Amino acid sequence: MYATCLFCHAPLGANESIERFPVGRRLAFDAAKGRLWVVCVVCRQWNLSPLEERWEAIEAAERLYRDTRLRVATDQVGLARLADGTELVRIGRPLLPEFAAWRYGGRFSQRWRRYIKHTALLATASGSVLALGPVLGLGFTSLPINLWAFLQGRVRDQRVVARLVDDAGPLVLVEGHVDAVRIVVDPEAPGGWRISVPHIRRDAGVGRFVKGAVWPFPRTELRGDAAVEAARQILPVVNRKGARARTVDDAVRLLEQSGDLSATFARAAQTLGRDGSGDPSRDVGHLPAPLRLALEMAAHDDVERRAMEGELAALAAAWKEAEEVAAIADDLTLPERIVARLERLGGGA
Repeated sequence: MYATCLFCHAPLGANESIERFPVGRRLAFDAAKGRLWVVCVVCRQWNLSPLEERWEAIEAAERLYRDTRLRVATDQVGLARLADGTELVRIGRPLLPEFAAWRYGGRFSQRWRRYIKHTALLATASGSVLALGPVLGLGFTSLPINLWAFLQGRVRDQRVVARLVDDAGPLVLVEGHVDAVRIVVDPEAPGGWRISVPHIRRDAGVGRFVKGAVWPFPRTELRGDAAVEAARQILPVVNRKGARARTVDDAVRLLEQSGDLSATFARAAQTLGRDGSGDPSRDVGHLPAPLRLALEMAAHDDVERRAMEGELAALAAAWKEAEEVAAIADDLTLPERIVARLERLGGGA
């Protein structure tokens, strides 16, 4: 089992409760479907565990969940906290809206609370400077506010929030780019859509600052897997303010109606928003909030879907190998007359 999150690369932590699976401080499991996730405590993404490491861990998690009294549950989802602080999330047979709202609601609510907190602190600080400046005999009371606005603008225009690669090589997006990313109808692209991305043609890590940025920026068109990867990196920044529970519920309903990633993005490509000049656009930052959230959910769920498809491919490979071994074993033990009979039967078919 990997020890860091597949999405944000933060350490997943460890637990002392499940001997066969000591990775993770929050584990989610679905005994009926044989699935086990490690939930990252930093970005709240669900990391699907390798198939061969699940079974005994799921049985142990089920026993521990039933034995603990410190738990809360609905008909679909249960949460228990063990003595060492490990949290177990037990999945029954949830309906998509209830499960997805529970799964994503905390993440978007956390962003919303953080946004409100920062906004309130900034408003309080600005009000204090304006009110106390004249009393204390300070001139230029607007200077701190202007300085803060300048720093925000610099961060928006120069801090890298996504690093992508297209046919021409690496490129980066700064924070000011993300709201202008467009989802466009493209019948020839996988899923019927593509992403148009403003960018700087430079290679720099996420969080670094790039200099010499000049607007407007060129765009590149991404399709297929490259478009999905771009969406996975960009949408959390687009949705950085988070959302209230009602908006998350609306997003879950949109995702349920669409059914999968391609349909959700195709819907976004056909939805008109409004940019700052009032001209029609499909800029992601100007799409309805529930649709933006649904896009982020779909993009991250696609990562898990691909992991599950990888499991099926591994099972198919294992079956093929087992079939070859079985054929050799049969050839070693069957009499020649039986082999000849089987060959005649096969030829007649």
